[in-house]
Order: sequence, then C-alpha cells, then structure tokens
Amino acid sequence: MENYDIDTATAEEIMTPYVIMLSDSATFEDVVKSLYDNNISAVFIHKKTTDEFFIISQSDIIHFMRVEGLNLPSIKDIPVSKLMKGPIRMVDIDTPVDKIIHVMAKHEYKRVLISDKNTPVGVVSTRDVLIWNNTYFKPAKPQVLLFMDNQTSNFISQYIFEENVDSSLQRDLIDIYGGALNSISLMTDEILKKSGKMAQLTKDNRCILFEPDKVITGVLICDFNSIDLRCKLQEATRKFCEVYAKELESSQHMHGICRTCDVSPVLPIFVGE
Repeated sequence: MENYDIDTATAEEIMTPYVIMLSDSATFEDVVKSLYDNNISAVFIHKKTTDEFFIISQSDIIHFMRVEGLNLPSIKDIPVSKLMKGPIRMVDIDTPVDKIIHVMAKHEYKRVLISDKNTPVGVVSTRDVLIWNNTYFKPAKPQVLLFMDNQTSNFISQYIFEENVDSSLQRDLIDIYGGALNSISLMTDEILKKSGKMAQLTKDNRCILFEPDKVITGVLICDFNSIDLRCKLQEATRKFCEVYAKELESSQHMHGICRTCDVSPVLPIFVGE
C-alpha cells in the first residue's frame, strides 16, 4: 500500500516560546536564582567563545551537591562550567514532532533547544511532548462528512454520523457549518486548493479537517482532532475521487459539479464494513 505524508505538529506548535539563557560566566548562585525566579526546571548556558549551548537542570544541581558541592566552602560562587552538560544540538523550528521525539530518545534529552535561523527561540521538553501526545492522539468521533466542489464552493455530498451527534443538533449542523465553510473556502482558496496539504480549524469546540484535491475538498467535522481521522479523511477523499472520476474530470471543463453525489461508497472507511 502506498504511503502518504500526513501533516503533523512541528516544534513551533508545541514549544515553550522563550528561552531562559545565562552566559558561561554565570555562577551556581545565578543558576539557582534563575530557576527559582522563572519557575523552571532547567536553564541553558551560552558559551560565546564557541557559540555553543549547554544545559543545567535541577537534577544536575542535586547530583553536583551530593557528589562534591556540599564540601565546598563557597558553593554559590562555583562557575557553571562545573555543572553544565553538553554541548547540546539545536533543533529547527520547522522540525516535525516525531523527529523531535527521535532526537530526544537517541540523545537521552529531556529538553531540546529550538532554533530559528540558528537563533534559540524556544524549548521542547518531555512534558510538552506528553501534552501534545494526549491532545493529538486523543480518540475522536466523526460527526459530519462533506465533499465540496472547489470551483463553486458548493457541497456536492454530505452525511451526518447521527450516532455521534446529539439529536438536537443533527439537523442544524450542516446548515450552520455549511454556511461557515462556504465563507471560509472563498477566503482561503490558497489553503484549501493546495493539493496534498491538510488544514484544520476549531469552531464551537469542534474540529474541522480539510483534505484538498485538485477538484474537490473533503471536509470532516469531528469532536476532536486526531491523526486517525485525518488519515481516514485523506483515504475517503481519494476513494471519493476514484468513484466519481468521470464526473470530476468532466467538471474541470464546466462551471463546477452540478449533481449531488452519494457518499455511501466511502462510509466504510469511518464506520467499518
């Protein structure tokens, strides 16, 4: 089976967007004060002479104190060079989260320094990854499936997963979201019509996923964003294009798709055979 790329979050989306940095002339006291004042568990050290970056964590401090620090007459004046670890590598701001996880596992990092054009701009920690994992992989249910003609922004197919939608909302969902998505599509042609790129937005505590094709866009309204539903929408859009290939190809020479298409051929992708 052919593999397709699925958009994932990048470092920029999950990072803490600032870096607490000290110079390599700092002391033990400076590090402790920085950790306390900023309520953080680690601080980065910049060695200007070599333009390298190091790190000192709370566990590094505890280890240092246990091994030798408590025997020193003036521990607060100890230079950071006695505690810092590294140099550490920086990760580009556009790096996908899965690659960040690989880097962290390979180098046994608990944090990675995120850079934009070689300038530190943020930090990704194991905590950030866990929060992202809980959010991004949380099970989600499909609620409304729509297929939209890219030329006219009209919906040519629609289906409500009634078992996943409160009965009081079922009949209103398509009208409410249909009008909103029509307006959105007209304003975001570049996003929706860029083949191979998924887009998503959140409205009224629901997530709307888009899977653009050259002629149509698959739209899935769901209770939560998830990789599983993104993959299913991508597969469903490809299947829809296969089933209605003749209509979609002919519509390229007309003014959009005029007929309403039956969505049932792609439903097993979401609900099983």
